[in-house]
Amino acid sequence: MTPRKSANERKVTTYRPFSKITNHIDPMVLYTFLALLGISIIILAFQVTGREDCSQISIELASRNNAGKHTSFSTGEVITFKAATTAADNSGLTWDFGDSTATTSGLQVYHAFTKAGTYMVTLSHGKCTWHQEVIIINALADNTPAPAADLYPTIDGPEEVLAGRPVTFTNSTSNARTWQWQLLQRGAEVHSGRAVTYTFSSPGERILSLIINGDSSKMVTKHIMVFPAQSNHQVPDFTPMPFPEENKTPEPTPVPAVPEKPKVPSVSDDEFKFMLSQVVDKQKNASDFSAYLCENINARVLLNDKDTDTFSHFCSRIRGKRRFKIEVVNLIKDQNGCVKEIRVRYDKKFLGIF
Repeated sequence: MTPRKSANERKVTTYRPFSKITNHIDPMVLYTFLALLGISIIILAFQVTGREDCSQISIELASRNNAGKHTSFSTGEVITFKAATTAADNSGLTWDFGDSTATTSGLQVYHAFTKAGTYMVTLSHGKCTWHQEVIIINALADNTPAPAADLYPTIDGPEEVLAGRPVTFTNSTSNARTWQWQLLQRGAEVHSGRAVTYTFSSPGERILSLIINGDSSKMVTKHIMVFPAQSNHQVPDFTPMPFPEENKTPEPTPVPAVPEKPKVPSVSDDEFKFMLSQVVDKQKNASDFSAYLCENINARVLLNDKDTDTFSHFCSRIRGKRRFKIEVVNLIKDQNGCVKEIRVRYDKKFLGIF
């Protein structure tokens, strides 16, 4: 019989949580899941603590002519942009005015738009942005006359004069009330009035000064060059001696131009014979020979050294007479090459055709 175990030797059963789950899941998978869960909780907490409140800032606009809640301004008008915020950190505020100008930083900035239109002004701070629409219109024309320009006076007058002749200098400044004219030389007098006249007795350079309205700080000067007066002595009339006539040789008598000889085309006896055969074949007529006959189509034709005829009549007689056979043609020409006589020898058995 087996002895009974004492109470100290009894098996102690301990309770382990998730014992049923761990019996079916790999412990490494469970530990990995728990680690990822812890990391996610840490990241979420970091994002919650680093989140910015974008509702703490608003944009306020104002200008010298428009105070309060206005979004419409004029071109060239200086506008004050202010970030109204309750946040403790006001650094890092950046303004973009939407008109292609450089961005500006600060809690309160100033800007003027040069062109009319609608612009979207953006204020940035960290991850937050705020937008404000601004309408710019063209500025109304200012009818207030501009103040007179603070210009130096001018001296109107010539810079070169002749001694002994009076010359006048004037000033046309619109706002001038008093004038002080004076030559910059010892003992020169001061003249008043809008114009002054001087007569310089000797040649040389003079310097004329002008002060208007008693303001010597705007004194102007003019350099004047005085030349000697022209002499009144007149030179007696001078009659130049005539030049000796040149011995001109008589011009030769022009020789009358010799009329140019007419150009006659060259033609040989055989060529003329061939052309007559074309008359027989009705391919040519008497007028086609006028260039060789020098327009004389009634030139003499000697037939077989016996009969005579005119060339035009001869052509009309042989035209179309295909049985007419020309054996020899001799051309008689003058010194210009014109055919004056045509001697034709033909077969006698065809004499009856005429």
